Amino acid sequence: MAQLYAGLTVIEILGVAVKKEIDAAKFYRDLAARIPNPIIQERFLTLAKEERRHRALLQMEYKRLTGETKIPVPQGKYKQPESFDWDKASLEDALNYAIRAERDAQKLYAAAAKTSTDPRGKRMLDYLVEFEKGHERMLVSELNFYKKAPLWFEEQEDMLHVGP
Repeated sequence: MAQLYAGLTVIEILGVAVKKEIDAAKFYRDLAARIPNPIIQERFLTLAKEERRHRALLQMEYKRLTGETKIPVPQGKYKQPESFDWDKASLEDALNYAIRAERDAQKLYAAAAKTSTDPRGKRMLDYLVEFEKGHERMLVSELNFYKKAPLWFEEQEDMLHVGP
């Protein structure tokens, strides 16, 4: 973890975090578009929506700290995440990629929270760590179910009602 974000300022970490949230939201929207089952699609669209909310939270924190609205993303100061090739990947690959990305986000937020001297910023980062852990648990659950019943992810029929 230290080598990924070592030497970044709090402001730079916010820039990296916003970029990660933008990328995650796009990834989940793209993933949802590739899954025929409307129930599974909705789960990934919900993840995308949550990532957009995280981005907004981080942007508000940046504005609070700097008074500025546009967050610069540091270039060349941290290891860029691996890219994802939709053309060569399976759904299992996509889920594993998403799990790794959620774990990386947890590490980023946890490291930033440890170095934060601002109690409000620390609480926000700790909150995001827990939220990303929830995303990871959901993705692991989806992966495990996909391994058991991959055809469920291909189901396209309209369903009358699922849930309480």
